[in-house]
Amino acid sequence: MSHKQLLEVEASRALEATRRFEDLAFYHVPFDELNGDQHTESTLTRLVANGDRVVVVGASGSGKSSVISSVLGPLATELPNRIVPLRVPVAAESDETVTEPGALARHLVRYVTRWASRDRFSPEEQEEFERGVADATRRAAGKKIREFHVGLPLWLAKAEFARQVQATGDEYETRGSPSDAVEYMKRLVALFEAHGLSPVLVFDDSDTWLNIAGLDRSAVANEFFMRSVRMLCKEVPTGLVIAVHEHYLELAGYREASTWLSAEIWVPRLIGAREGIERILRDRLAMADVEAQLEEVIGPDAIDRISKHYDEGMAIRDVLRVAQRALQHALSDGTERISSQLIEQAITELAP
Repeated sequence: MSHKQLLEVEASRALEATRRFEDLAFYHVPFDELNGDQHTESTLTRLVANGDRVVVVGASGSGKSSVISSVLGPLATELPNRIVPLRVPVAAESDETVTEPGALARHLVRYVTRWASRDRFSPEEQEEFERGVADATRRAAGKKIREFHVGLPLWLAKAEFARQVQATGDEYETRGSPSDAVEYMKRLVALFEAHGLSPVLVFDDSDTWLNIAGLDRSAVANEFFMRSVRMLCKEVPTGLVIAVHEHYLELAGYREASTWLSAEIWVPRLIGAREGIERILRDRLAMADVEAQLEEVIGPDAIDRISKHYDEGMAIRDVLRVAQRALQHALSDGTERISSQLIEQAITELAP
């Protein structure tokens, strides 16, 4: 492989370990396919279709967000059309917003209202959403994409429905008090149902409170589950999908909330690391429109070494970080492809 072709691989970002949530659905290779079962994506799809309250459990970088994005994304053809996933960010919100049930309900009402209000997005944001729809259509290769999918504003799907949602949210802002937030959230859910739709609240960034270096925020996670998730399960008749770090399972708040949840889905390990990682890397090159074959980019010995790294307990995100770092070294060294020696060098450099 030429130096120019390796530069094209780097420019394509095919091996990049972190991506926008909206892009994860396109780069995700289902664990059900990799492991030859129906324990992950198929199970989550079935539970979401039933309106259940589900947590997706795994370590950092294991693929929780990718699983959620793929099941609720534009190409999720197995999911009933009535399901409307609403991705609600919480990681960057104040502690009060995520630990006080009334504050979280207020955040939900305002978030859903904004998601239905085209005039609350800048022209640049509107253009970005429309580009996303066009990109999803292109990547679907002629197949129909979902009318409602995670990351898609309501006004892009059904204008009249979005107008009614906005009117309900605006009424809350002008007439409602902070204590009314839960009731207005119920009204919004009822409005969805009146249109034959089933909203699903998605918290995919809720696994970050234990992962801030030098700062233990487990108390925030504990209160989020103890009070806010418990409130949603008891008071708001809607489906839930929540990303849960495996360490959260030790929290008293999670144990309390889990009695109100329908199921836990654990993100699995790859049964065959060598085959699975090769498939993931190959699909990433194809999705990024890289013409080179995987064997031209990374040698078999290098795939063997990176697979061993995964088998040593590392996550898929760690594998991709190693591959990306090794690609950078291949470019710096002027080699034709990624070798096992470069993988070993990257592993050493990225070791915690």
